Amino acid sequence: MIFCPLVSGSSGNSTYICYKKTKILVDCGRSGKHIENCLRQIGVDIHDINAILITHSHTDHTQSAIILSKRYDIPIYASVGTWREMSRKFDATNMKSQNIRLFQSSSTLLPIDLGDFEAQFFAIPHDTAEPVGYRFTNGKMNVAIATDIGHITPTLRKNLFGAKLVLLESNHDVQKLLDGPYTQRLKKRILGDYGHLSNDNAGLFSVELIQNGTERIYLGHLSQENNSPEIAWRTVSNVLKNHQLDGKKDAEIFLTRRDEPSRISQY
Repeated sequence: MIFCPLVSGSSGNSTYICYKKTKILVDCGRSGKHIENCLRQIGVDIHDINAILITHSHTDHTQSAIILSKRYDIPIYASVGTWREMSRKFDATNMKSQNIRLFQSSSTLLPIDLGDFEAQFFAIPHDTAEPVGYRFTNGKMNVAIATDIGHITPTLRKNLFGAKLVLLESNHDVQKLLDGPYTQRLKKRILGDYGHLSNDNAGLFSVELIQNGTERIYLGHLSQENNSPEIAWRTVSNVLKNHQLDGKKDAEIFLTRRDEPSRISQY
């Protein structure tokens, strides 16, 4: 299984996952041209993408999803609430009906069959309609994506524990956010239970993930205004150290890149 965050941050998010002949994108939060270019950088042709899975409707996750679907005949998978909101923002007319594949986030239906592997969706705590994370399995191992999570829930633990690789949100440094120029209302939203996960909380949850079998963690969705790669890395590493864990020996901790593909993981 190949896993590569193409772009990750407050300005846009998209992740590439491949196993055998099945190639998918999770979110398309930058322009179609930018995502196509990122795919080319890792040797992938957009024409070979088999599906686009959407986590939630915010523009930094959906900007070019409908455009790419219509241009290259790619199915979009999304929760009903997510599709309702994103199709209001972007022109979904002339989309093929068979390329709109919806589910209820609270559904107990079987996982999404993507071909050579499958995806299980699960609810995440974020301030939009029916947001989800995804766990992918090829029958031998799991990888997972969980960003835009205001706090850690039992559902997150259930679906992320045991995943060999996790793309985990490490959005902001709390003090940097509090001292920054955002309005009090926006600061309260980000810090709330349905906002974004701080570096400190990402570190604490990384401890739990490592103790439950995770071997590789990508720190993602870093805020450009309220964080930096250096701060995120240092904070998470210190939390791990305080719990007698090493960010290089006990598990590998990687930083994602805002505008270009991050390190490729292959299992």
